[in-house]
Order: sequence, then C-alpha cells, then structure tokens
Amino acid sequence: MVTRCVCFGKKFTELIKIAEKHNINKLEDLQKHVRFGENCKRCHPYVKMMLKTGQTKFEPFPNEPEPGSID
Repeated sequence: MVTRCVCFGKKFTELIKIAEKHNINKLEDLQKHVRFGENCKRCHPYVKMMLKTGQTKFEPFPNEPEPGSID
C-alpha cells in the first residue's frame, strides 16, 4: 500500500489533517504548509487523489512499484 511521500517520510494521514485544517484542495497549496513531494514527485498523483477523496491508503497505480521495492 502507498501511504506516504517516501522522500520526506510524510504520511498521507498527516497531510490530510493539514489540508483539512487550512481548507486546501490543491497539491501546490498544501506544499506551502508542509514539505513533501519535491524530489521524485512519485507521491503527487496519490496526494491529488487524497485531496479529492480523503483516502489515505492506495494500491499502487499501474506501472508503479510498491514503495520500498527495488525498481
């Protein structure tokens, strides 16, 4: 399951709380409040989905390796 930004170790559960507190619905606006998704950016589609749905755990999207696995 994908549950965090791997590069910065930010859990989606943490990010959704910040988004809700500041009424944020865009990834770029969330990045103004917390540092994540600046390196590989592989979490971006998951964070965007999180902001749309409130979901914080995702099956890896097609063609996406499981977090922590070797590519």
